[in-house]
Amino acid sequence: MLAPAAVLAAVLMQAASGAGKAAGPWILACDVATPGSTSAAAAHRTFRLGPQLFQEWKPDERRFGANLCLSFKCSADRDRLEGTLSSNSLILTIQVDPARKSASWRTVGASGLSRTTGPCSLAPDTGQMEKRR
Repeated sequence: MLAPAAVLAAVLMQAASGAGKAAGPWILACDVATPGSTSAAAAHRTFRLGPQLFQEWKPDERRFGANLCLSFKCSADRDRLEGTLSSNSLILTIQVDPARKSASWRTVGASGLSRTTGPCSLAPDTGQMEKRR
């Protein structure tokens, strides 16, 4: 009877570790259109996104800021990671599909942006960004 329990425990541990690896954290570089800009002009914003982790790169400080999941909505499941910044008039959502290795951003609300969606480049977080200080 002990052998089946040990096999089940090993399978559950393997599934949990595999899910964690697929879920990130990821580094996303997004060209978010700015108010009044043409579709060619954009503001480059970099994020780190993982399960219950959502941070924006602070270029002047050369580090990631506070975990935005502490103040804003974040969600994670096997198929998607998502972080959302919101105000009374605007919602910005950053989303990663780890299986497809794709990421995107979208806005909803009174943004005044020329584009409301777009792709983000995606790379695994190797910790190298903050080591360049």
